[in-house]
Amino acid sequence: MFARIASFQGGDVDRLRELNDQRMSGGNAGLPDGLRSAMVLQDADNDRRLFVTFFDSREAVDAAEQRFEEMGDEVPEEIRGRRTAVDVFEVVWSADV
Repeated sequence: MFARIASFQGGDVDRLRELNDQRMSGGNAGLPDGLRSAMVLQDADNDRRLFVTFFDSREAVDAAEQRFEEMGDEVPEEIRGRRTAVDVFEVVWSADV
């Protein structure tokens, strides 16, 4: 499994939550093919977020990149914040407890 982690600074968290709720009420919200799981982590004290997505393979992460770019174009920067980094990690251990 692989995790793609996109870091964002700034934006409007309340409007982002509303937008995500609206999108998810319509199904998969146009999420990339091959996506297994996703989460957004918020660091309110430093006004930043991590958008973490999980895929079965590095190839699936690479194939999803164009859709992630399109998603960034669909959400104005004043809502999503400024993307500061994108990293991909192999998941070498996880636990569901």
